[in-house]
Amino acid sequence: METAITAIILITLLIISVVGLAQFAMSAQATIADSSRTMQERVGERARTSITSLSANTIAPGDSVQVTLKNDGSTKLADFDQWDVILQYSDGATQQIRWYPNGTGANEWQVTGIYQSTSPSVPEAVDPGIFDPGEEMVMTISVSPSVGTSTTNIATVATPNGIAASTVFTY
Repeated sequence: METAITAIILITLLIISVVGLAQFAMSAQATIADSSRTMQERVGERARTSITSLSANTIAPGDSVQVTLKNDGSTKLADFDQWDVILQYSDGATQQIRWYPNGTGANEWQVTGIYQSTSPSVPEAVDPGIFDPGEEMVMTISVSPSVGTSTTNIATVATPNGIAASTVFTY
């Protein structure tokens, strides 16, 4: 009789352990499936995103750089405060490499305009403030110290999902 009670207790503990492990394994599998789905969404979004740098130039007296981009992908782009803008330029004496946040002050960048076409200038008609596929965007970067004359420089712009475009410009 005592062996039967001991066996029932052991079998009960074994069943509870197996059920607990099975529940843990299913929970882990669900977490992996969610992570995989999120990763596939990000990869898909990156595959549909493409920007091209059309031009960059320094605005006299060298304290502003204007970059023109084209949205060649099929993803609408916004959240400009999450974009990365990096300039590598010479101020005439030293090489400057800086990341610029979105804003309107010194050493910040802002969207000057979004256009259906910049040449000729045709303003955007759909989704104001959103960089739609096929549109062109002009951004102005305020720099300090100023860009030196007769220098070759690089502007790099990256979207929040990691798609980047670079261009070389001289002043």
